[in-house]
Amino acid sequence: MTVVSNTSPLRYLIAAGQGDLLAKLFGTILIPSAAEREILDPHAPPSVQYWMAQRPPWLQVREVQTAPDAELTGQLDPGEAEAIQLAQELRADALIMDERRGRLVAARRGITVIGVLGMLRESYHRGYIDNPLALAAQLRSLGFRTSRALARRFEEQIREVDQA
Repeated sequence: MTVVSNTSPLRYLIAAGQGDLLAKLFGTILIPSAAEREILDPHAPPSVQYWMAQRPPWLQVREVQTAPDAELTGQLDPGEAEAIQLAQELRADALIMDERRGRLVAARRGITVIGVLGMLRESYHRGYIDNPLALAAQLRSLGFRTSRALARRFEEQIREVDQA
């Protein structure tokens, strides 16, 4: 399975001490070089910079073969634009991205997009985490944003898993 991630899902999961969830769910994760630069930015949390400086072998940085087109560079930040470009070039099975605009652009291009809450739900379903609602709250405390409607739907889905 080929999975590409942009910066923010990886950054938030690492900051919450859950970076390895990506490997458990997908095996190898590919990020474009622009995402690597964003993660290593001096303004990134020190824990994220430290983790990235010693990144595990399952996280691999790839250069895009072709520069992102005007739609990507005009609407998205460099990490998002390159992540979509890389996903297209590799015909990735999935793109991990939470930013609404980037998700819409990727979906229009036929790319399957997975967000952090979807990964938490699947991790809970597989038994990789015990309390996805607490983890989602921790992510929010770190600055992760989501709409109220999406947060409510996530909570409902977790309750459904609990009842199954």
